[in-house]
Amino acid sequence: MFSGRFDHSIDEKGRVSIPARFREVLAREEHDRVFVTNAFYNRERCLDAYPPEAWEQLLAKVATRNRFDPSIQKFETFYIGGAHEVQVDRQGRVLIPTRLREFARLAREVTFSAQRDHFQLWDKSLLEGVLRADEAELQDPAFYERLGL
Repeated sequence: MFSGRFDHSIDEKGRVSIPARFREVLAREEHDRVFVTNAFYNRERCLDAYPPEAWEQLLAKVATRNRFDPSIQKFETFYIGGAHEVQVDRQGRVLIPTRLREFARLAREVTFSAQRDHFQLWDKSLLEGVLRADEAELQDPAFYERLGL
């Protein structure tokens, strides 16, 4: 399980080092690759990155749905069709494909953010704005009550 938020830099070739804590999770599960795809959070663009096992679980869940449902078709075209399998090199880096970097508008400074079974990759300044915008709602006790926490 992933946890935490970490800032890193993307080099000119589009490589970025996966945070050590996230690499530990991948190594423990003996994964040397991740599936990276385009994603949205609150209408903002980011990337989702899944270890193979979590990606396969997601695909299995989608496979139980009606493939002719227009919502499923949209999801598969956007999310699954947009995915790239990327290798983790010996230095713990991944090469983020140009199309995905452009989609998420990743500048030099990026932030990795945990999402339990996967993690997100954000443009650092964009995520900072998203978190500031979410602060007021997160300070309201009713928010946690709605979640049952």
